[in-house]
Amino acid sequence: MTDLVILGESMLELSQVEPGLYRQSFAGDVHSVAVYFKRLAAAEDRVRLLTAVGNDSASDQMIAALLEEDIDTSLVFRHPNRQLGLYIVSNDACGERNFSYWRSNSAAREIMSLLRDATLLAGDSGLLPSKLVPCPDLFFFSGISLAVLTPDTRPAFWDLLLQLRDAGARIVFDPNYRPKLWASRKDTRTEYALAFEYSHLVLPGIEDLEALYGVQDFCGACEFLEQFDIEELVIKDGPNGVYYRGPEESFLEPITPVEQVVDTTAAGDSFNGSYLAFRSQGASPREAIARAATISALVIQHKGALVDKSIFKNLIESQDISK
Repeated sequence: MTDLVILGESMLELSQVEPGLYRQSFAGDVHSVAVYFKRLAAAEDRVRLLTAVGNDSASDQMIAALLEEDIDTSLVFRHPNRQLGLYIVSNDACGERNFSYWRSNSAAREIMSLLRDATLLAGDSGLLPSKLVPCPDLFFFSGISLAVLTPDTRPAFWDLLLQLRDAGARIVFDPNYRPKLWASRKDTRTEYALAFEYSHLVLPGIEDLEALYGVQDFCGACEFLEQFDIEELVIKDGPNGVYYRGPEESFLEPITPVEQVVDTTAAGDSFNGSYLAFRSQGASPREAIARAATISALVIQHKGALVDKSIFKNLIESQDISK
């Protein structure tokens, strides 16, 4: 059994169906990672989302949506005064996304404070807060996870990450850079340097690395990340393929471009969740990348971050991807 804990923000999503008409759902980068991991992982594998919500009806609906996907909500905290963040996503003719966010008062921004309060209330004195015992096998966070944390609570997050490492958790990081969420590139680079240093597996995209560091290709990405002690790299570059560098091998896995892209929302997130799921079942890096790329290709041919559960199941079974 694999136990995965994911830190971040789940949001209320409004996706454009046609001009003036939007569909409501729940998403966000870590939400999508959690859903696609659980849909593809072995039945006994567990995914816990570490986040915070409000006490409103939308928060109740979001928790119900997580439970419907068999995601463990024991690490979802309730904030007394805040609520879910909201975003609207629309797409251009090529399927590229345009986002508008309302998240400044999001409950998830205070997750570390809520975890601290719960720890103090329980009187925990062990290596990890009791809420995170037993220690998960994998702990996933993203650049967005970092960005939504209030700056004064980030030191507590880094302390938690070191505790998880010391307890044996494998740390997984996706840079997933969103400039609007950061005060400056300098602040982002400072936090990302810690993330790279503490992580065992990093799943960057060339687009994010280029925006932050001027990196333009796989070679440049590997050279830049060589300064950090990262065990495994899975570097994504859309239709140009995925480059893997691990302790025993490195290779470029080609990707078949999607002819009709409908919506690129969750392209990277569905890849991340799928990759972790396939690896947890014993797939080799090459096998996991190839299968995860196929999942991502299916996702971007549908509207919204999450493909309808029954449609997704039929697609997987028809193409025998999970085997």
